[in-house]
Amino acid sequence: MFEKLIDSFEKLCLQIIIEVLLVPVTILKLFQQPARCYDFSVHEMEKDETERFQDYLSPIKLSVYTSVIVSILLMDYSGQQNFISKIKGLTMVEKALFIFLLNNFTAVLFSVILLWYKREKVNTVTFRTLLFSFIYTTVYTSTPFFLLILSAMFLGQTIDVQSYLAHLEKLETYGTRDYAFFIVFLLFIIIGVIGLFKLLKALHYILKENFRYHPYVVWIFTLLFFCIQLYYARGFV
Repeated sequence: MFEKLIDSFEKLCLQIIIEVLLVPVTILKLFQQPARCYDFSVHEMEKDETERFQDYLSPIKLSVYTSVIVSILLMDYSGQQNFISKIKGLTMVEKALFIFLLNNFTAVLFSVILLWYKREKVNTVTFRTLLFSFIYTTVYTSTPFFLLILSAMFLGQTIDVQSYLAHLEKLETYGTRDYAFFIVFLLFIIIGVIGLFKLLKALHYILKENFRYHPYVVWIFTLLFFCIQLYYARGFV
C-alpha cells in the first residue's frame, strides 16, 4: 500500500515537472506562429482524449500554472498595490481560481459569440476548440508582463513596478541590478509590441476560419475582439 502511494506520488511529481518545463516550450511555439493557437486546438481535438497535448501544454493547464504563479507572487510580495491582494480572507488556491476565471473571461465570451453565430451547442467539440484557441491568445498579452513582474521581484524585491521605477529616480548611481532591470524593461517593451501584432494575427486567423463573411467584416470583428482583449488585459494588469 505504501509503495503504491510512493509510486503515485513519484508519477505526480514527474508529471508536474514535465508540464512546468512545457510552459516556455508552448509559449515559444505560439510566439513563433500565431496560427498555431487555432491549429493546435483543432489538431488535438481530433485525437483521443488520452493522446492530446503530449508535446506541449494544453491551454487550460497553461492558464492554471500561470494563475498559480501569480497567486503565489501576490500572496508573498504584493503588499497593498494590487486589487486582488485587497480581497481579504482568500487563500492562495482561492486567489489562483479567481485569477484563472478573470484571465479566461474574454476567451469564454468570444467562444460563445462564435458558437452563437455557428448555431452550435456549448457541449460540442467546436466550443472546446474555440475556447482553447482564445485561451492560447492570452499568451501574447501576459508573457511581457510576466517578464517585467518577475524581474522586478527578483531585482527589486517587489512586484510593484511603478514604485520600483520611482525608487530608481531617487538614486544617484545605478548598480548592476538596476542596469539588469533596465535591460529587462526594454525587453518587455519589445516583446509587448511583438505580442500585440501576434495577438492581432491570431485573432484574425481564428475568425477567418470560423466567420464566413466578407474579409472586411472579418477584419472589423478582429479589431473589435482585439480592442476588447487588450482593454481587459490592461485593466487586469
